[in-house]
Amino acid sequence: MVKRYSKFEKVSIRKISPKGWLEKYLRNMYEGLTGNLEVAGYPFNKVGWDRFDVDTTNINENPGWWAYEQTAYMVDGMERAGQIAGFRGLTKKAERSFTYTLLNADEDGYMGPKLLKESDGWNRWPHVVFFRALLARYSATGDRAIIEALRRHYLGHEQDYSNFRDVMNVEIMLLVYLETGDAALLDLAEKSFKEYNEKCKDDNCVKAQLSNKKAYAHGVTYNEYSKLGALLYICTGKKEYLRPSVKAYKKIDKYHMLPDGLHCSNEFLLDNSYRQAHETCDVTDYTWALNYMLMATGNGEYADKIERCILNAGIGAVDEKFKALQYFSTLNQLVLDRTSNHCDFLQGDKWLSYRPNPGTECCAGNVNRFFPNYCAAMWFRKGRSTVYSALFGASEYKHNKDVKIKQITDFPFSDEIKYEFDMKAPKKLKFNVRIPAWAVGAEIYVNGDKQELLVKNGFALVEREFANGDVVTVNLPSELKVVENRDEVYVEKGPLLYTYGMVGDRQIDKSEKNSSKKFPAYNMYPDKKWNYGLCTDEESLKEIKIIRSEMSDSPFEVGSAPIKIEVSVRELKDWDFEHKNVIHPVYNLYTRPWNRETKKGKYTFTPKLPTDEFVKKHGVGEKEKILLVPYGAGKVRLTVFKNIK
Repeated sequence: MVKRYSKFEKVSIRKISPKGWLEKYLRNMYEGLTGNLEVAGYPFNKVGWDRFDVDTTNINENPGWWAYEQTAYMVDGMERAGQIAGFRGLTKKAERSFTYTLLNADEDGYMGPKLLKESDGWNRWPHVVFFRALLARYSATGDRAIIEALRRHYLGHEQDYSNFRDVMNVEIMLLVYLETGDAALLDLAEKSFKEYNEKCKDDNCVKAQLSNKKAYAHGVTYNEYSKLGALLYICTGKKEYLRPSVKAYKKIDKYHMLPDGLHCSNEFLLDNSYRQAHETCDVTDYTWALNYMLMATGNGEYADKIERCILNAGIGAVDEKFKALQYFSTLNQLVLDRTSNHCDFLQGDKWLSYRPNPGTECCAGNVNRFFPNYCAAMWFRKGRSTVYSALFGASEYKHNKDVKIKQITDFPFSDEIKYEFDMKAPKKLKFNVRIPAWAVGAEIYVNGDKQELLVKNGFALVEREFANGDVVTVNLPSELKVVENRDEVYVEKGPLLYTYGMVGDRQIDKSEKNSSKKFPAYNMYPDKKWNYGLCTDEESLKEIKIIRSEMSDSPFEVGSAPIKIEVSVRELKDWDFEHKNVIHPVYNLYTRPWNRETKKGKYTFTPKLPTDEFVKKHGVGEKEKILLVPYGAGKVRLTVFKNIK
């Protein structure tokens, strides 16, 4: 048995069963893009891990490493969503890739397309993505043949993993080491990590992480790299691995975090201005990395961050039926069509619009992972007698043959979370429940009796001999906050950000080739007046109302949101969309100064908030009332308002 230095341990993906709206969301994924990603076009309809018959001698037929990265994301999403929700159709579809790859391994153990075997620092990166999917299958089935095949892949032949994204293979090496105890895997992982850091000249290295320098790096790469130190700590207990990872994410919070819980990444880490966007891939990669931070440190702070990111930025980047997604997503997005991207990078393109393929394939694949990963991180364990409820949502958790725990809640639309224990015989357990930093006046009860709330590292412990029928109830009240930042203001409550969201005027983009009746590519525009500033004078703040309605199984839709917030606003006269005939999009973010080109045409963008001078000159209207909905429900949205005192 390999010693693990983690505070938490993952549980089998099959031991968790989401219920309520979470189960419905997973069903939408199955019936939407996750189960039908071929509709997004190339490479999902032609290239994959269930076939390696590409003619690599023909440059026009050679897909390159990126195509296998994207299709590996697809398989991972299918496998995880299918296993955790019991959708056999998804797992059977994923199984074709697993079977083909395992059966077609080389004699030296190498698995995967032949064109990726010789690497320039990038070709071995897609293996990391696909091997996560294989490990998800192992988590569900316990099939040791998978672990042995992965061990042989890394140890059966020599390969340098110290260049560029190839170093991400350290993650898989370490996960296989934890299952096998083969010290050669740990040695290879530490060697690759060390040599990578000796070569690395950018901000994706230990030296940069430990510095006070604001990071400038590709968002996905930063997250994929920064988690490695936490995983090395889990395997070795060496704190010199963990410290850089901790600091890397503190810098994200300080310099790049946006109000919806995800850092700026369009596509690089730039700053935390409300105008910045984030790449949808980073919803998955950021929260995946935080899973390792949570396990390594046991600090509930990381679960708070996973929760906020998924419930806001994640759900807000996908349409209500999981049939279209954005490549870039922003706090304020009022024009969402094929030329509406207002970010510097590829400005004037379709990246902000909702469609099956919004401009690049990585997000179309990776978007399928974030929600099943949230569900899988709801429960953790430590040994046989310690249980952690880390993320909230209606679910059942089978701790072992004799213990099952039901989590009954409408979270995040209810403050109350109940845990019902189904046990064959009384058993002493250490039951830990996260008490989020946003909770005010949290309470915990056992069978109706109030308990002393002792919180350590963000978790409250209930230690007792549990019996069948026992109920632990946790109340997590939260305050409604009107957050002012200079002349900007937004509204939040608990883990949720609120927005002036609308269904919008949705028009089908008939010029989009990856569009169909069932999976449309949208051009979206506001369907009601939107040019408001939020009133924050004392009287207006007192008038704010929280309006509750019946819980729905589709709570992240404008029409069925169970919580709405009524606020006072004033029309900002003459504030309108930004129109441009000439733009200067950035095409290469790796260089400084940025390479820009000039494009001419008719472009309409979501406008910047007006200046004080503009407001004074043009004036404001009479006070009105509008309703804010949870951020994830609003696709056409105004989230950060002009602050009207």
